[in-house]
Amino acid sequence: MVGKQLINNVQEFIGPKLKAWWQVRKAREEEEEEKEPLLPWETDYQLLMCEGLFSEYLEMVLQFGFITIFVAACPLAPLFALFNNWLEVRLDAHKFVADEQGGVGRM
Repeated sequence: MVGKQLINNVQEFIGPKLKAWWQVRKAREEEEEEKEPLLPWETDYQLLMCEGLFSEYLEMVLQFGFITIFVAACPLAPLFALFNNWLEVRLDAHKFVADEQGGVGRM
């Protein structure tokens, strides 16, 4: 249980970093051709597209289901889930603030 959570957290942290690095690398190649510095909104446009929060909520709901089912078999599971959720919230916050574009406002 803890190993799977750790692997998922590493994948969620490393995956967007690699995608962002690749996009920045491609943008730098294009920028070298243009020889003009990018404006702030142009650099924001080059961030990763926001895929939404459904997968994040789904992950938490599945974890809650597993914890409620298997708490009798592993009494430390809720503690591990608490630590995982704490880490997950911090990693997701960093991912949404630094690596992805903001959502488009709607009326």
